[in-house]
Amino acid sequence: MMNRAEVKSWFKNYGSWVIAVFHFVGILLLGGPWSSDFVMLTPLNLLLLSVVYLITSDKVKRPLLYALPALMGFLVEMLGTNTGFPFGEYSYSSILGPGLLGTPFLIGVLWWVLLRSFNDVFSRISSNKTIISLATGLGMLLLDIFIEPVAIGLGFWEWQAAEVPLENYMAWFVLSFVFTRLTMDGQVKNPMSKWVLIVLGGFFVVMGILIP
Repeated sequence: MMNRAEVKSWFKNYGSWVIAVFHFVGILLLGGPWSSDFVMLTPLNLLLLSVVYLITSDKVKRPLLYALPALMGFLVEMLGTNTGFPFGEYSYSSILGPGLLGTPFLIGVLWWVLLRSFNDVFSRISSNKTIISLATGLGMLLLDIFIEPVAIGLGFWEWQAAEVPLENYMAWFVLSFVFTRLTMDGQVKNPMSKWVLIVLGGFFVVMGILIP
């Protein structure tokens, strides 16, 4: 049996492969006409991603601040699904697992992983908190452009309008900037950050091609 330090070391060395392999399998399972048979496995993939990311993070000195983006993301999504503000009128299906008031808990986890990954990557390029927050907002906006058609095609959520409203993308940018800036002091380094963005970006690009 490996102790905690050995487990952490193993995931720091091989966690990128774990993430890549599971998302490659995800493409195989979700990229064809049989996707409806496997789409309910999506929460397991998100949970695996978050666990790997949490294990490989450097020592967290301010855990509440570090985890706060998950709560922020969940609360703003819950506001959105119940009021239409600030993203527009949309609703989640049951695919992403259990939640509260029509909002899956895992959506907050996804906000956390993405914001922390972008924050970490851009923090290695600049020390200016405003620049890092703006870059994170732009990164989240770009990623959401690729996420939306895939998520809609797989039935994760649906929009009341025929097209994804512009305010959705504006809200993603503004909220990502604000959440990052407010929680920047809780950020820690993580060797998985760049791999999370590379793998997820590749996954949604490929899935966007495969999904009609």
